[in-house]
Amino acid sequence: MKTRTQSILQVVRIIALIGYIGAIIHGLRIIIPYIIGFFTETIATDTGTGLDHLRQPHLFIYISLMALVIAIAIIKIEIWNTLRNIIEKLNLHSPFSMEVASSIQKMSYTILTLGALFLGGDIYLGYIADTITGINLTIFKTDYQYLLSAGIVYVIAQIFKRGLELQEENELTV
Repeated sequence: MKTRTQSILQVVRIIALIGYIGAIIHGLRIIIPYIIGFFTETIATDTGTGLDHLRQPHLFIYISLMALVIAIAIIKIEIWNTLRNIIEKLNLHSPFSMEVASSIQKMSYTILTLGALFLGGDIYLGYIADTITGINLTIFKTDYQYLLSAGIVYVIAQIFKRGLELQEENELTV
């Protein structure tokens, strides 16, 4: 019979899979119209970013902003994939493992990179908005939530590493 924790872990696995698939769909929703837009003018290509009006008059700025948006989408996919891997590696009988701890730490670095990209995009967009009108300035606004999340996940990784040390000490004394 499954324990309550095992049932919750199964639900979390499903949620992580849904988030992963959703992130992939979101990334493809941006990338495919972006690429198609360079090959044809007859098909309406809306990337859903609010930046498409920059394509004709400011091609370099459009490409650089879209590169940031695509990089952010790819990193979000990687974060969901890492979360899926962490959940799959979790063993409820011996939850602290070096593999899980290092995966959590890797995830914190990935979230930190995402936060840095959002921050860089926000600064770049603010710089561009001084010269070009009609730019949505909220595309990269996050209020530092990813940087805070990265810090929290990093602390959790350190707690996991300490838990691993304690678990190994217990195994040695028993």
